[in-house]
Amino acid sequence: MERKNGRKHGEVFTQLNVVKYILDEVEYVSSNNLKKIKILEPASGQGAFAIEIIKRLFQSSKKYDFDFIKAINENIRLVELDSLSFENLESNILKTIADLGFKPNKIQKSVFSNTDFLFKDFNFKFDCIVGNPPYIRHEIIDTKLKKEYKQMFSTFKYRADLYVLFYEKSLKLLSQNGLLSFICSNRWLFNQYGQPLRKLIAEKFHITKIINIEKANVFDEEVIAYPCITTIRNTKGNLTEYYESQEKVININNLNFEFIKSPKDESWQNLFLDYNINHSSLIAITEQSFEIGIGVATGADKVYIKKETELNGIERNRVIPIIKSNCLKGENINWDNSYVINPFQNGELCDLNDFPHLESYLESKKEILLKRHVAKKSPNSWYKTIDKIKPDLQNKYKLLLPDLSGCKFLFIDEGNYYPHHNIYYITHPELNELKILACILMSDFIKNQLSQIGIRMNGGLPRFQTQTLRKLRVPQLTKLSTSDRNKLIDSYEKRNLGNINKIVNKYCTQHRIKVMAKTVINPKSENKLEVIA
Repeated sequence: MERKNGRKHGEVFTQLNVVKYILDEVEYVSSNNLKKIKILEPASGQGAFAIEIIKRLFQSSKKYDFDFIKAINENIRLVELDSLSFENLESNILKTIADLGFKPNKIQKSVFSNTDFLFKDFNFKFDCIVGNPPYIRHEIIDTKLKKEYKQMFSTFKYRADLYVLFYEKSLKLLSQNGLLSFICSNRWLFNQYGQPLRKLIAEKFHITKIINIEKANVFDEEVIAYPCITTIRNTKGNLTEYYESQEKVININNLNFEFIKSPKDESWQNLFLDYNINHSSLIAITEQSFEIGIGVATGADKVYIKKETELNGIERNRVIPIIKSNCLKGENINWDNSYVINPFQNGELCDLNDFPHLESYLESKKEILLKRHVAKKSPNSWYKTIDKIKPDLQNKYKLLLPDLSGCKFLFIDEGNYYPHHNIYYITHPELNELKILACILMSDFIKNQLSQIGIRMNGGLPRFQTQTLRKLRVPQLTKLSTSDRNKLIDSYEKRNLGNINKIVNKYCTQHRIKVMAKTVINPKSENKLEVIA
């Protein structure tokens, strides 16, 4: 489907001030001698970067007295897959050259390529690679192409978006000490599909700069793209310049960077935090006898999830109360009397002959259920849900976490409901342990960590997802004093967020993770901090 401006999905053009900044980043500036500097733009669009590249090369040729046209033919490569954009690109570049007083027919065809960059071969490496790779989500990529990409690219894993492959191919094309600078989505910095790319960069390259400006409008139209500028050099290094802003308008030429240690593996959490996430007093949730899961996906909620008044006599042992994310608002669970129909028994798909009312109902919906992928894959099991329903889960204590973590409070289900697929959950046999963990997850300390290392929706709202929950590092519950444990349990029951923050801040300060509370030195031991909570 094309957008109102006629552009296809993945096609977003960059504002000129950002173009100039990125070219400065890779040191492609007219004050340098660009005579032999080879530069590539792998997704050239209609020429936003290319026109500026030509102008800079021209100015450099005047300063250093070299053959401008020869330098274009030998050093500049512009690739664009879309035929219409390619026509505009070629026309815009040739016009720019003509406007500078040169004959455009002197430009060789090798400068332009109307092809898929990911399949194109080049006969030399590049000193500079710049651009704005296409924004194409995994599910939109052609199935045949996916198979080929998987064979070609080590980073094409975990439902990776197309721009990840543009990074990998471009990095392979960088000359020694060459520079790459892209503006694209920041998602790969945080999520699972970015792991292979993060690992590749950390182990073989040096990420010199990250400008994380996900709310800023840096394109020539308003799009939800979570923009981030990353600059990478084909060498090794120890420090990375980092800048982050949640503002919609920024001055790209007046940013205050902080220097942080460059990542050494695929875990980049410490880039975004002002403390060491691997501190010995912070450990993973799953290292503390908690288990993390996600609720049931049925593949046909309109069939499998019904209000009590809609069950029409279906056997009671075939239905389980289900809790959905829209029931987790305010300060209490507000169940809407919905049930999930369970087609499983003792871990296997049940025999419908044993449940005549269930059989009658599902047979009436068979045409709908057969259209699902899960039914096409297993026609004899046409009435099963995507996920197997395990009734024992209903009876467990569960801390419920809606996918979009806009809830002010986190709720614990004490064994009444089965979670829906848009709810993540954490289980533990002890109710009080879940109450303490709930308090920690509601604290500003963890909310900040979640927003920095997890996926954020447009507007900055962080998401609870299994991959993020497993990356979180939280206070070690066994290191909390009995008094603080009891205070947290009481604070959970009274919904006292202020007191929760005081106790968590005290823990962080006591264990020298980050100073977040007032402290005094104990006169009996100069090394021991007394924390005022």
